[in-house]
Amino acid sequence: MNSRVLDEFHVPENVSGNFKAKCKHCESYISGSTKATSNFLTHVKRKHRDAYLRVIEIKKEDLGQSKISTFARGTTKYSSNDPNQQQITDSLVHFIAGDLQPLSIVDSKYFQNLLGKLNPKYQFPSRKHLSTKLIPEKSTEIRNELKGNLAKAISVCLTIDIWSNRQMRGFLGITGHYIHEWQMKSVMICCKRFKGKHSAENIRHEYEDTVSSYDIYEKITCIISDNAANMVKAFDFALPGFEEEQKSFDDESESDGEDNC
Repeated sequence: MNSRVLDEFHVPENVSGNFKAKCKHCESYISGSTKATSNFLTHVKRKHRDAYLRVIEIKKEDLGQSKISTFARGTTKYSSNDPNQQQITDSLVHFIAGDLQPLSIVDSKYFQNLLGKLNPKYQFPSRKHLSTKLIPEKSTEIRNELKGNLAKAISVCLTIDIWSNRQMRGFLGITGHYIHEWQMKSVMICCKRFKGKHSAENIRHEYEDTVSSYDIYEKITCIISDNAANMVKAFDFALPGFEEEQKSFDDESESDGEDNC
């Protein structure tokens, strides 16, 4: 019997006889009793290596024996669901995306050596796992957060530009600006490949596709771009909610014209 292993479970109060306890490291419920803890120990040994080593180490200390870490070879790595593993991985994704680092940095032996010195128990994600799972998940998380913030904005001003790189591949960028709690916020809501001709129709289509995905079409009060002919033509329309103001402006212009005659 190893009662120390029960510290790794949420044990019901005032238990007597058999009971079920929920593992603190996962969602599993394990059956056992205070007198027979083998099921709990087996679960921890199979699923949560770090917790198992901690339980065994405590047991060795209680018996006045040497710590198991003295005999362990190498360093036990974090499991994928360990909070420390997840926290470091999240920071790694932020570092790569926020500083525009290449995905290949996780394959660099020098970078791995650096983080290995800082925390030998951390397991590096593969480049494939990073590109197919971790970054897309973080992108979705940030996009949902941004969408929620824009939903709170009363009005949004946009700046839009389109350009080509050295390989003549087109890219469209749209930045949103709004006030939240008396502070100016600027966010990138679109930066993507722009395929096909840079015509006014194509620009307008990509613009409408972007603003509709964030559900901010009715909140846009101003669009700023350069004076290229395709840009001017793409946004040569009255913004939502400004039709009456435009009409009033036109009426005033006509009145001024009559007075000058």
